[in-house]
Order: sequence, then C-alpha cells, then structure tokens
Amino acid sequence: MILENIIAYAEPLTNPLAGGSVKVDTIPQFVQSVLAVVMYIGVPFIGLILVYAGFKFLFARGNSEKIKGASFNIMWVIIGIAVFLGAWTLSTIIDSTISNIIK
Repeated sequence: MILENIIAYAEPLTNPLAGGSVKVDTIPQFVQSVLAVVMYIGVPFIGLILVYAGFKFLFARGNSEKIKGASFNIMWVIIGIAVFLGAWTLSTIIDSTISNIIK
C-alpha cells in the first residue's frame, strides 16, 4: 500500500543538462561538453604557463640550470596542449562515428 502511494506521487526524472544552451542527451555529447569546459579553462591557463616559462628564460641570464628548468616547463606545456587537443579530437571522432552508426 505504501509503495503504491509513493509510485503514484513520484515525479519522473529529468535530464539536468538538457535545459542549457547545449543539449546533452548522449554520453559522447556529455564528454564533449566536459572537454569544452576543460578547454575553456585550460587554454588561458596554458597561456599563463607559457608566459611564466618565458619569464623564466628571461630571468635565467645565461644560467644553464635555470634555462633547463624553463625548457622543461615549455616541454610539459606543449605536451599538455597535445593532450588537450588529442582528447578533443578523439571525442569528436567518437561522436561522429557513433552518430554515423546510429543513422
């Protein structure tokens, strides 16, 4: 009896991500939305880190250890950019592949 009353007054679940400017109904769309947010936050961060590494080069003043540290920073920033772009590309490829299979 109690379970029937609960079921009678229960409201259906709604997709909380469906009401925004980007409609998210599938897992690939969700992954793309998450990657878009990460890119939106990550790109300025990468720019700041590149500027920081540039300042490290400027303030090294010929000190080989400091130049190695700045080169190390720039190398990892470039690897980070590659990871960001690779994740975005992979997400786009998977989304288009699944879309083509569904159609």
